[in-house]
Amino acid sequence: MIFDTISRLPLYETLIPGASTIAAAFQAGTPQSAPCEVREKRYALKPDDKRRFEVHYQTIDLMIAREGEEIIHLCPTARLTPAEALPNGGDGRKLDGAPQGMAVSLPQGYFCAIFPGEAHMVAGRTGEEDGFVDKWVVKVPCLPAFEVQA
Repeated sequence: MIFDTISRLPLYETLIPGASTIAAAFQAGTPQSAPCEVREKRYALKPDDKRRFEVHYQTIDLMIAREGEEIIHLCPTARLTPAEALPNGGDGRKLDGAPQGMAVSLPQGYFCAIFPGEAHMVAGRTGEEDGFVDKWVVKVPCLPAFEVQA
């Protein structure tokens, strides 16, 4: 996992293919100019019992916060119970388990790159209050060295 400010995203080009172009697309507000799939997401934060882990095997989930703030939990997959595959043949699967491991707060102006094999749970509340996050989730094909066997 990499966590840093959006302005520093281009520094990670050797680990995140297309990082410079993705950063430029984000700054311009033009997801279509990114070199890979960009999913624009806006959702309410959830209580812990409504959140689930997932893991990917061949893609980096590059999450870039536009507005709001969320807690993302990361933990080893060995601590979780494998569940269903992602819908529509998506890269990865869901995992069952309570929030655990490392909690990262993703506020506006920051990005978090989650690599294959890193189980992650998004949409965590930053406090007792309800809230939301508006972000890009960029599906970056990873370098072969980072791929994980399912």
